Amino acid sequence: MKRALALLPLFAVTQVVAAPLQDGPYIMRSPNGAWVARWVEGDDSAPQIREAPITAGGIVTVPAVGPVPAFSVKLRSLAAMPVADEVKLPPGVPLFVMADTHGEYAIAVELLKKQKVIDANLKWSFGKGRLAVLGDVFDRGPNQTEILWLLYSLEAQAKAAGGAVYVMLGNHESMALGGDERYLSPKYLKVRDALKAQSYASLWSQDSLLGQWLRTKAAVMKIGDYVCLHGGLSAEVVQRGLTLAQLNNSVRSSLGDRQPDGFVMSPNGPLWYRGYFPEAARESGSVVATADDIDKILAFYEAKAIFVGHTIVNTVTPLYDGRVVAVQVYPHRDEATARPEMQGLLVKQGAFYRARIDGTIEPLTPR
Repeated sequence: MKRALALLPLFAVTQVVAAPLQDGPYIMRSPNGAWVARWVEGDDSAPQIREAPITAGGIVTVPAVGPVPAFSVKLRSLAAMPVADEVKLPPGVPLFVMADTHGEYAIAVELLKKQKVIDANLKWSFGKGRLAVLGDVFDRGPNQTEILWLLYSLEAQAKAAGGAVYVMLGNHESMALGGDERYLSPKYLKVRDALKAQSYASLWSQDSLLGQWLRTKAAVMKIGDYVCLHGGLSAEVVQRGLTLAQLNNSVRSSLGDRQPDGFVMSPNGPLWYRGYFPEAARESGSVVATADDIDKILAFYEAKAIFVGHTIVNTVTPLYDGRVVAVQVYPHRDEATARPEMQGLLVKQGAFYRARIDGTIEPLTPR
């Protein structure tokens, strides 16, 4: 009797391995008006949702991410009015500027720790100093939620110490809150589905605590003598005579729009402008700024310099004889060494310094 031959499969079977999935908390208002905090836990094959009721003054925990420890956040009532368009920078008070963290939480934390803005437990350690974040916390990287909660927490801690944290809106905040999911880390699409959200943007609506908080933020702030923003100020803002308040109100009113329009959202508007970088400007449709344009912009806003993110540079770079400083050194890890790479700008006693992730600083040489 012949033995039956075993049939071999035509295709190899690939085993799908579940990946950890952790995110939150997302604090949303329920239909009865109460606040509920929700965390996503477990793995992407069978994510679990943990819920807890919460009130203003309550405390939530943001879980650890790799070597970055968990931290607790005290929730607070939001002011009815948006943040100021212009704030003072007292003499002798340092200003630390960072841009475009793009979900790279561990790298951003390392920069802040090494520059002594926060301590090992993620607590504010910058005293009366000011921290300015030039937008684009959202998209690309896998830990934007944690960065936003950290900034929310540091904002209160800094205020209690006599300092301040200023978070500005970038083009990716506008995109994410408007429902553009093209640049989201794949993790957040899984989070969206796990929470059964209609869209990822709905988790940041006006019915969410952090969504409300973001809607109080400015796109452009004048901090002391310095105009701080994500993209840049073009000559057109002066031609149109747009005040900081008008720019900020226009951006805020468009948050949540799928396709916001108008000058402020154009290639020459404050969220998207790349005109300080000729090659990038030509590719993006921005008008290249001349030295005369910079003079007029600074005179119009009565400022000494403009600090911007948005356009990637290899190192924090002074432009236009130091009247513009490009801050966006994209957070990444060196391919050969895996060491984190990111830089910030330190303003101290009116002098500008390149602040490296190893804790060192060096004076900027205008060019």
